[in-house]
Amino acid sequence: MIAAISLMRRLDAVDIHRFRRHWLDIHGPLVQSFPGLRQYVQCHVIDNPATNAAARALRIDGFPILSFSNDADRKLAHGSPAMAACNIDSRQFIGAVSRVVTTPVEIVPPGAPHGRMSAIVLCPAGADPNPVEQQLHQLPALRALTRYDPLEQGPAPASTVPHLGAAVSAIFQAWFDSLIDLEAAMASFDIPVFAVEEHWLPPT
Repeated sequence: MIAAISLMRRLDAVDIHRFRRHWLDIHGPLVQSFPGLRQYVQCHVIDNPATNAAARALRIDGFPILSFSNDADRKLAHGSPAMAACNIDSRQFIGAVSRVVTTPVEIVPPGAPHGRMSAIVLCPAGADPNPVEQQLHQLPALRALTRYDPLEQGPAPASTVPHLGAAVSAIFQAWFDSLIDLEAAMASFDIPVFAVEEHWLPPT
């Protein structure tokens, strides 16, 4: 499995409500039509205490996660007319973006269906992600944990949207039973932590 994750910052002239609606209602359906796409989830950063100061400094408003069976399918999608349409539309609401191609590993598989709220943790480039994984693994009320190990990262392919310089050594996503549990569990982290609301859009 390959997961392509984008770190997106909205245009300064676009408020957060317009950004979210455009992403869901206009941009989302374009991505849903990518050939070879297996899963697509939009992770919208929410205004919550769990989104810490290190995260707020990066001014990231969302994380789309696109899953493919293999890298050949991912590259097929990137060369498609649907991707070309996405690159044109991106200029309407995205101010900067970085793409991280990863291999996802389920550290704690979900034991039961979980809610739409989760935490995304960015381990900065050069930092060892293993202590972060251990800290996350021991959190109370943790429902599920996925680690995304980068294969490549940089500007979005063929996009004219400016590059967001936020390199990572790993990305983690952690799920909890409630937003209250999430807030309490993530309070001790000093690396970027984002509280996000997930929107799952099935491939068409």
